[in-house]
Amino acid sequence: MAILVLVIEIVLCLFSLFMIAVVLLQSGKSAGLSGDIAGGAETFLGKSKAKSYEGKLKKLTKVAAVGIMVLAVALVLIQVYVMPNFTGTTDAAPAATPTTQVESTEQAEEAAPTVSPAE
Repeated sequence: MAILVLVIEIVLCLFSLFMIAVVLLQSGKSAGLSGDIAGGAETFLGKSKAKSYEGKLKKLTKVAAVGIMVLAVALVLIQVYVMPNFTGTTDAAPAATPTTQVESTEQAEEAAPTVSPAE
């Protein structure tokens, strides 16, 4: 099950990098008045907005966003419900805890050196 979690995490990272690249390739909406007139007319009079470069980038952004959400929810569900006590180690023996002996206060007072204040 740990291998499945690792694979999901790697795919999630790849989807994240892909989404960053797709978003950075898109042009901003503030292209100015000339960009609105020329760009709007170009995509409106073109064959289809979905077949244009910007349309494809918008679809890829949506696909990447949905993929990231589905993978993130799946990863959480697997880690919470399928393997809640998984620590990532293969050792079956519990870790040793150090023990200390508590000395009585009388023994501690006798063992402690007394220092007289310098006058």
